Amino acid sequence: MNRTTEYFEKNGYVVLQDVLSKDECRELTQRMFSLHKEGKLERDEQCPESDAIYGDEVFDSILQKFAKPIGDAVGRTLLPTYTYARIYRKGEILKRHKDRPSCEISGTLTLGFDADSIWPINFDEDREVGVLLDVGEMAIYKGCDVLHWRTPFKGTWHVQVFLHYVDANGPHKNQFRDGRESFGIKKDQPRQNNNNNTDSNVKSVNEIAIPKRIYDGVIIPCTDTTFPGYFCVDSQTLPELKFTNAECDGIINSTKSLYPNSASVGGTPEKSKIARSIRSADIFNIENTESNRWIFEKVANAVSIINTIHFNYDIVGITHSIQLVEYSSDADIKGHYDWHIDSGPGPSSHRKISFTAQLTDPSKYDGCELIINNHAQEAVATKERGSMHLFPSYMVHKVSPITRGVRHALVIWIHGSSRFK
Repeated sequence: MNRTTEYFEKNGYVVLQDVLSKDECRELTQRMFSLHKEGKLERDEQCPESDAIYGDEVFDSILQKFAKPIGDAVGRTLLPTYTYARIYRKGEILKRHKDRPSCEISGTLTLGFDADSIWPINFDEDREVGVLLDVGEMAIYKGCDVLHWRTPFKGTWHVQVFLHYVDANGPHKNQFRDGRESFGIKKDQPRQNNNNNTDSNVKSVNEIAIPKRIYDGVIIPCTDTTFPGYFCVDSQTLPELKFTNAECDGIINSTKSLYPNSASVGGTPEKSKIARSIRSADIFNIENTESNRWIFEKVANAVSIINTIHFNYDIVGITHSIQLVEYSSDADIKGHYDWHIDSGPGPSSHRKISFTAQLTDPSKYDGCELIINNHAQEAVATKERGSMHLFPSYMVHKVSPITRGVRHALVIWIHGSSRFK
């Protein structure tokens, strides 16, 4: 069993990169808009704001060509059933659902979009994994078994094609071609005898791999000092380090076009799950891009100084994205996070310092206090806007329920190469 197949069997989905080239995706996107102009696209009940087509001859040709390489990737012999392509429009939602038998093994392939950020597709009801598919990337998933959905689309348009298959050795093999006489036609349309139902520019899969996300590191130096505990940066202590009001606004606004993930609990990826009775919040990942570099540098500078005068930890630096956490009083379960620690088995065992910054004006919300058990004394963090709060990642802490408004906080963990040093 190869790594892709193993991942697919374990998680119910897997991402395939470089399925089509950017040029091929551009041509197929243009085809969709041409079909729309010709009045050949339709709207359906599942996504009433969008335009779609079933069984287009070009997409069905791709469906057939990809059956073997995709089957090889997931360890199955696949029979193609049908394709369904959409131009999603602004505000469209793909509700949580599982698919019919013809979609036993499904692929969703991004062809193009006009949006500030990639629109995630979510899998797994317990973990709510948000998968980002750039142009030319495809997620293969068990359509009948794995719950999948998308939150409201924030861009202008997004073109996606679904490729559906069944296992040739499975219970739904009779769904071959989705009951049609041939490919490239609708279910009730009779076979047409022509030889122009393929696109010579469409190529097969050249390379299949599970993507690896890599983050730039910001190195933070340190020297020795005292036994660590909770440390606060505010207008009274090192005020020059805190975020300004304009910087807080900039950080919050930078995520307006991004899609959140539901906050999970459980520590390791294998045990992670959504449990809103324990933790109810949305998370936006802020990556270390050129436009966001100043955020990472400001956090790194503050941590470097505070580590020098207070923690004296052997730390490496910022090794992953920063999180913007949103707690809302309008959520079904009001935003909160029960007592917990940030370190534990797996990658989090090397977390040394937990860092959070208050981004929201305290007059805009009630409740939602950050409370740290600071060596058996409960420390309630100030709500002062722009303030920073740092404490050892093994310290127990919580965020009390929010009762009015919305609160945003910036969160990051600083790692070290060895535990507790």
